[in-house]
Amino acid sequence: MSVAFYNAYSDLQESPGEPGSGLMFWSDATQLTSFGNAKLWPTYMYFSNESKYRCCKPSCNLSNHVAYFETLPDSFKDFSGTKGINSKFTTHCCREFFHEQWKTLLDDQFLEAYEHRIVIICCNSIPCRFYPRIFTYSADYPEKVLVATVRNLGGCPCPRCLIPKEWIQNMGMPQDRTQRITLRRDDERRRMMVSEAHSLIYEQNYGVGSAAVEHILKSQSWVPTSNAFSDRLNHLGFIIFHVLVVDLLHEFEIGIWKMLFKHLLRIISAHDKSLINTLDQR
Repeated sequence: MSVAFYNAYSDLQESPGEPGSGLMFWSDATQLTSFGNAKLWPTYMYFSNESKYRCCKPSCNLSNHVAYFETLPDSFKDFSGTKGINSKFTTHCCREFFHEQWKTLLDDQFLEAYEHRIVIICCNSIPCRFYPRIFTYSADYPEKVLVATVRNLGGCPCPRCLIPKEWIQNMGMPQDRTQRITLRRDDERRRMMVSEAHSLIYEQNYGVGSAAVEHILKSQSWVPTSNAFSDRLNHLGFIIFHVLVVDLLHEFEIGIWKMLFKHLLRIISAHDKSLINTLDQR
């Protein structure tokens, strides 16, 4: 190896790494009116490369509208026919429709950029190669289980692990922390089970909620839906269960904290009703 080649190799290894582009997604189905059924299902995206202090300022305009998801229209029941249609079938179609829309977003161009990079001319007029990576996906619990293709409040209700309902009372204990790691959801296992369930439904004409399908999926609270993130990004090492994070708005501010605050008010009121006025003054 020549000295010139060695110096060039050393310079290359010591050069700054190519930047990664962290993507953080949020989605939330929203009812637009108090009366009526007008609603939207927007999806937002932030770049995690930005400072969290700038992301918290609406004036910075760092939130990006990625898409508006569609739902099955009311005419779907007329299209599918009234005979043999039940709630399980309709729910299954809604899940399939949602993940087909995500497959459209995770198209071949996105996969090309995810694996090989995308060249972007930055604000300093310097072209850089970026590697997009999905860091987080935040949603309320009904949407989170929809993204993870897990049953809503099933026997294993957590979209990240396989802890059963009867063990939820151990939350926060050392044993619980260990079980969250040892009982993590396995995407490869899920793909095999869903493939077997698909074979029963689409090839052998079993019902979505039939005993044969339930025998395969119910023990781990899976649903017979092909996951868009798994199908498109699994071969690149991406696991959707690892990016599902807490939704501060729905799961904490108007969820856990709201329930806790109500409970504290009941305790104060039971002890001395006049203390509520003292709390309001503080």
